[in-house]
Amino acid sequence: MKKMNWKKWVSILGTVVLGTGALAGCGAEEEKVSNEPGKGKLTIMSWYSPKDFAPVLDGFKEKYPDLEIDFQNVPNEGNQYQQKLNLLANSEELPDVFWIRGPITNFAKNGYMKDISEMESVQKLADTYKEDYSYDGKVYAYAPDSWVGGMFYNKDLYEEYGFQPPKDWAEFIEQSKVFLENGIKPLGMFGAALPDLIYWLHDTEGIAKDPELDDKINSGEMKFSEVYSDVMELWYKDCVETGIVSQDMVSITDEQRLDEFATGKAAATLTGPWAIKGLKEKNPELNIGVVPFVGTEGNTYAMGATNIGIAINAKAKNLENAELFLEYMGTGETLQKYQGVTGNFLGVEGVEYEVDPAMEPMKEYAESGKFLIPTSKWTYTDTIDAMMQRGTQEIVMGTKTVEDVLKEVDDKMAELLASEQ
Repeated sequence: MKKMNWKKWVSILGTVVLGTGALAGCGAEEEKVSNEPGKGKLTIMSWYSPKDFAPVLDGFKEKYPDLEIDFQNVPNEGNQYQQKLNLLANSEELPDVFWIRGPITNFAKNGYMKDISEMESVQKLADTYKEDYSYDGKVYAYAPDSWVGGMFYNKDLYEEYGFQPPKDWAEFIEQSKVFLENGIKPLGMFGAALPDLIYWLHDTEGIAKDPELDDKINSGEMKFSEVYSDVMELWYKDCVETGIVSQDMVSITDEQRLDEFATGKAAATLTGPWAIKGLKEKNPELNIGVVPFVGTEGNTYAMGATNIGIAINAKAKNLENAELFLEYMGTGETLQKYQGVTGNFLGVEGVEYEVDPAMEPMKEYAESGKFLIPTSKWTYTDTIDAMMQRGTQEIVMGTKTVEDVLKEVDDKMAELLASEQ
């Protein structure tokens, strides 16, 4: 999903340097720089755009005006951010501070992240938010919020066709067919997010009954195909064969699918709270509703996860400044600004914040923990997620079958699990 616009920032932050050069000289062979805390340098890498993150970083810059901040932005789309993070970790050139999505098992096990369990900002987190970024009983990333999303739909368009949000999967399919017959895409989707409808069904048909399914894949107790075969076959029959998921989606970008939804060319889309600001900029009159995923038996589940966490490089050259940044992120005022960037629900008590009114129906799912994006649970998520993105595109284009893709994932998981032995 996951989504952002990553441009135009130098005039805002002055000394902030963008681009890959921002991290030059972070190699492990160099010695740590010794500076008075709040002075010297700090290197940061994030998938948040400089424009969006400006309120947070500007506040830190005001607090520490003598600190030179090198900020590198790498987009999340197409798994670019994770690939860059892996590359920097393997070459021991990680920045002082970096954002990382869960699970963090491999990064923590390989010693890339500093144990931050005892930091005050971390201690204030609700247990769930600490557990999602823990390894071997220690916390390695600071994640103060969770994103919860679902099906964003055009209220006016649904009303025009006499529709209410679907009450179950069958009604979703029937409504989708009506939109198709009238030249409207039921869902605006893009290539990298084609698995999202599979994850919808995985949540409602599987996780709702057995929350440990993805953990069983991680441990090898169950094969990927044993967990995902039924929902992928249903997705293929109901969505691919009917044209709800179409071949043009393979080459569509995230921004293009949001354009389709904002302009009424698509009746709905699957996304999270970060998309609302951009959608309203595209069309201030867009009347957005948000509902959870609905299952074949009418049960509901939300898409979501504890948000991407903030970690400190275990070999940070500017360790004291990295710790200052993390403590700054944990203050109430900063959390309010950060929540304004993400639009997410906070996991820190005593901090007042607002979510967009469209997201209010999802609040109960955030509070109950009834949300999941399975990629946040997979130990080898960067590998398996990429295979699912590519595999679903191949299925839609007709070059592979569901069975082909499931076998490839099973074989890769077996190889990865064997490498742990």
